[in-house]
Amino acid sequence: MINFTFLAITDQRLSRQAIVPNRNPFYLSTPMNLSFFRKSPATLLLIVTNLVVFLGCYYRAGTLSDPLWTQGLLFRGAEFAPLTLDKEWYRLFTHMFMHGNIMHLLFNMYALFSVGSEVEQITGTNKFLWIYLICGITASLASLYFNLFTIGVGASGAIFGLFGFSLVIQLSESRKNDHPVVPIVINFVIFLVVNMLFAKMLNADSSAHVGGLAGGLVLGAISLFSHSYRTMRIEYLFIPACVSLFIALPRYQVTYFNFFQKVLNIEEATSQLFNQKGLSDEDFLKHFKEQFAAWDTAQAMLNAHTYLPSALHSDTTKLRHYIALRRREANFRINMIEKESYRYMDSVEWVQEKIQPYMQLEHPLTMMRPIKNQVLPDSLSPTRFERVQVWYDEEWKELQGPPGAFYRIGQRDSIGQWQGPVGDFYKNGMVQMKGTFDNNQRNGIFLYYSDHHTYQSVGRYDHDRFVGKWEQFHNNGTLKSEEYFHDGYFLKNMWDSLGNQLVKDGAGKYLHYYENGVIAEEGEYKDGLKQGIWNGRHSNGAMHFEEFFSDGFLVKGRSRTLDGQTYVYDESSLYPMPDGGNKQLIQYLMKRTRQLDPSQHGQVTLTFNVTTRSELRDFKVKNSLSKELDEKAIQFVREGPMWIPAREHGHLKRSGFARATIEF
Repeated sequence: MINFTFLAITDQRLSRQAIVPNRNPFYLSTPMNLSFFRKSPATLLLIVTNLVVFLGCYYRAGTLSDPLWTQGLLFRGAEFAPLTLDKEWYRLFTHMFMHGNIMHLLFNMYALFSVGSEVEQITGTNKFLWIYLICGITASLASLYFNLFTIGVGASGAIFGLFGFSLVIQLSESRKNDHPVVPIVINFVIFLVVNMLFAKMLNADSSAHVGGLAGGLVLGAISLFSHSYRTMRIEYLFIPACVSLFIALPRYQVTYFNFFQKVLNIEEATSQLFNQKGLSDEDFLKHFKEQFAAWDTAQAMLNAHTYLPSALHSDTTKLRHYIALRRREANFRINMIEKESYRYMDSVEWVQEKIQPYMQLEHPLTMMRPIKNQVLPDSLSPTRFERVQVWYDEEWKELQGPPGAFYRIGQRDSIGQWQGPVGDFYKNGMVQMKGTFDNNQRNGIFLYYSDHHTYQSVGRYDHDRFVGKWEQFHNNGTLKSEEYFHDGYFLKNMWDSLGNQLVKDGAGKYLHYYENGVIAEEGEYKDGLKQGIWNGRHSNGAMHFEEFFSDGFLVKGRSRTLDGQTYVYDESSLYPMPDGGNKQLIQYLMKRTRQLDPSQHGQVTLTFNVTTRSELRDFKVKNSLSKELDEKAIQFVREGPMWIPAREHGHLKRSGFARATIEF
């Protein structure tokens, strides 16, 4: 019998191979002639059956390479305690006709030919088949009892039984004929020692071999007791005996395997959930609540084991920690959705970091799981991502290298777009941002941090658009505001740095102070938006600005700097503008596109960032025509009129996003 041990579903190895002698050491050679087919039809039938089954398994699997070959044997009847001891008792028989590889098959069939033909001629066909099958079953029972989660195939257990039977008969005949028995015993001991040595080298199933041998010895002794090599009487008692032994075998491998499959099912369901698109928060919340309950069920299944062998103690200890951490992770995700606070993502990441040591198991029972297709090498993959570290200045302008104010670590594709998880860091190594990009656009949950380990803001983007709830924080780390982005903007709640609530459910008065106690800014919120007159002062108490808002829209404003300069402005000042206005920009773009005379016509819409130094960065194509025309559109905007940065209170420059449409 040959067994397979699954170290992991992607790293299977052949671990047990039958070792048999080239010839039966206890019998004279049998001449290969036509009389063999008449005297040993069952031996021939068994050999042909094993060959046909091997070819059938190969046809179904399409390969002899692992892990597909081994898994194919498992699905088609190989010995495996969690399945055999559960409901698939037929594996006691089917595994005897399956083999792990061609050499395993040839060795066993040659041994079967050698010893089987001799035993069949002595016992007759019917009793020979009985001995063969019973010894195969006793080998299987021994393997089920002594082995842990091994996959076994092969006829060697039954063949060892034939050797055991032949040994008893030879010893008996030698004594009757007054021949010495010592040479027979010595030869058999040598045979066993050689087999055990090779078995250890090839990790063969010694338990199955000994079980089959024991069955053969007992059947041989019964034949001597009944004074007939051909008749069967007491031998029929092996049926209830084997059935009783099968029923009495411990079932902890069944229950533990079912528990482990429960764990895998929970993980697979979660993985499939994250791969689905278009799911709502309610869908995720429902799943995570179901997942939380499922982890409780898995824990109960593990705790229900009154006995597990010491070989599983390390795994069970790890799995208890693993389940407890997964429950905490599910609970954090539930709170994140119900409270719409993405600060819990840090807690989720903490759990995922803590869980890593508990994922390395000695018995990862994944053999029933589908084997995934091989991943293409990077050189053949359609898109290659390169992990890079990029430095930036204070305004997030990309630098050639350090020193800088910030740096980013993440993956870029072949055209320089950020893809997947990205981390931004202050120059001292402290984290500044964590998030995920999709084609250079922020997409998903983002967390921003101050340079003293407190949150600045947390929320979610949908391809660079604010969505859902965003939380803003004071410099001391206390919650400042809860803002919502759905069809529009809505400020729901706001607190000062001491935790006093200023705005509740979209209504209240905003007050912000300098450290010296002077009011820096004050105004009213109604329906979640700025309304009416808002005033601001310089730190010396002098008037800074007066602005009038209507439903959050800046209607007009005027401000004065400390050196006496006055500015008058409106909403448009909050956005970058091309020098000379939009009309001049449109005329310039029309002139450039007429010179190009493209064969393809349509619009390319761009968004880009205008820094306080009027630099244009972070171009994104919102409406594309072709790669060539998209690049031309970016070139035209870069070479066009200078852009005036956005200004807060009419004079304080700030970076902001602008939009331009180029008609080809």
